[in-house]
Amino acid sequence: MSQRNIFSAIDIRSDKIICLIAQELEIINRGKILQLIGIGISKLPINCIKPLSLPHLEISDYIKSAITKAEYEANVKISDVFVSISENMTSEYIDFKIENENNLIGEDHIKDFFRSKLFTGLYTKLKEPLHSFPISHRIDNKKSVSDPIGMKANNLLTKWHIISVSKDYLEIIYKTFLEMDLNLKQIVSSNYSTSLAVLNEEESDQGAITIEVQKNKTVLSYTFDGQLIGFDIIRIGTFHFTNDISQIKSLTLAEAESIRKKIDFFDKDKKKDKELDKYYDIYLSRAEELTKIISITVMKSRFNSLVSNSIILTGYGAKSINIQRLIKNKFPNSSFRLGSTRKINGSKTFLDNPSLTSSFGLLSYATNHDLEGEKSDENPPKKSTLSIIYNFFRNL
Repeated sequence: MSQRNIFSAIDIRSDKIICLIAQELEIINRGKILQLIGIGISKLPINCIKPLSLPHLEISDYIKSAITKAEYEANVKISDVFVSISENMTSEYIDFKIENENNLIGEDHIKDFFRSKLFTGLYTKLKEPLHSFPISHRIDNKKSVSDPIGMKANNLLTKWHIISVSKDYLEIIYKTFLEMDLNLKQIVSSNYSTSLAVLNEEESDQGAITIEVQKNKTVLSYTFDGQLIGFDIIRIGTFHFTNDISQIKSLTLAEAESIRKKIDFFDKDKKKDKELDKYYDIYLSRAEELTKIISITVMKSRFNSLVSNSIILTGYGAKSINIQRLIKNKFPNSSFRLGSTRKINGSKTFLDNPSLTSSFGLLSYATNHDLEGEKSDENPPKKSTLSIIYNFFRNL
């Protein structure tokens, strides 16, 4: 063993704050291995929908608690953190064209986007770019190619998928971690980090939809050729199941949440339970509504033909056998599976838990991506030889 690097990730979600600490070990004859060494979880109040809307000291205490637990387990003190967020993000597409006078295209031509007014103009008083994905390339106004590097062209048109985040929201996050004397290395969209955790190489290249059932919403992330090409948000999550049971049966949210979790694993066709039967139809009605909206959203998406080969269900509500069954039925022609974390060593109890995938994906991001703020190193060109996506985007 010759080298040991420490990475820490903090996932800010509406159900909990999760802190993960991992060590990257370089093993002789085996290369680099990412090993989980510490995990800390702070559960947020049941009625919490947007964590950073909580009083500042309160949310800071929850974050500190998760960090302290992870540091104790890992026996290290962290100073640098990667943070994932799931709120206040928007998506847009930008075409960037360069003139090249029939010269060879190099990496710098792709990166010229980050020196352009198109990119710098994304920094406004209201928002800032968080991620930039080059999702298609077009040469000389007609030829779509996967990797333009090394090709001669008079001009190159690249379509970029930009994910931006509210500037006020960013300021709250930076202030919170600055007060903790922690260096915030990068903020990452949980949509993106989840896809990094659960998709295998084939799914990422050939097209997949990651369905992440969170507490306050459900996010559909569309990945093709290794790029996050888009996402949709459905404003239904596990809290709505809990709130339905609470309101209809006059129960506290805590009581209703306990019942919801039990119904997640309740198969009415195989087992009778008089107590759960009283709430099952309420739960099922909301589950059917959610899966119907998911199906309609995917069908209406312009990315449907590219990504519907594989459906991966993950997130806080993904353990529900009822939701799993309903989604399988909605997508009978797609490969379906439950999402779990890949490429990280650790307890299978954690790695197989779909509720933790966005957190583990953040660790994968930390170890495999250049910082997006460093423009000279950002977004290397795609290596894939696939071309279908580029023809698809020509008419967008």
